[in-house]
Formats: sequence, C-alpha cells, structure tokens
Amino acid sequence: MSIQRQWTDTGHREKVQPGIDQIPEFDPRTGDHLWVVCVAYRVDPKQFTSADPSVLPVLDHENRLTITAPGCYYCEELYSPRLATRRCRGD
Repeated sequence: MSIQRQWTDTGHREKVQPGIDQIPEFDPRTGDHLWVVCVAYRVDPKQFTSADPSVLPVLDHENRLTITAPGCYYCEELYSPRLATRRCRGD
C-alpha cells in the first residue's frame, strides 16, 4: 500500500527533525499490524512560531483533549484480541 501525500502551502515554515515520519511500508509477507494510538492536545499556535525554545508547547495530561483506542495504521481496524491474532490485510 503506497501512501499518497500532497503539499499544501500554509505560509508557515519550520525545520522538522529528520525521521519524524518514518512509517514502515506494509509488508504483505508478514501481515504484521502497525498498532498506533492517537492523542490530541490543546496548544497555542504562538508557541510554534516563537524563536525562543523555552516557549515550546507542553504536551501533558493538563492540556490533553482526547486519546483513542489502539488501532492498526494499515487496515484501520480497532484493536481486539481476535484481530491481533489475524494477519493484517493492509488495505
């Protein structure tokens, strides 16, 4: 499964650390799931545009908005003990 990405210019530029988006390609030979948990935090956009590194956002329980149950990145199914023992379809 190939991931298609499209660039959208927002006018905001920031140097991103190398390797921040290293999602492994799905391997149909193994059928391994890639279990992920998504977390959303409340942040102030000014914290991302400041030149002062001490103004970076704090991602902790006090500003956490939501956390999702584990799910497979490839097949987009929620975790269950039954699904964990089955091969991932990857689609």
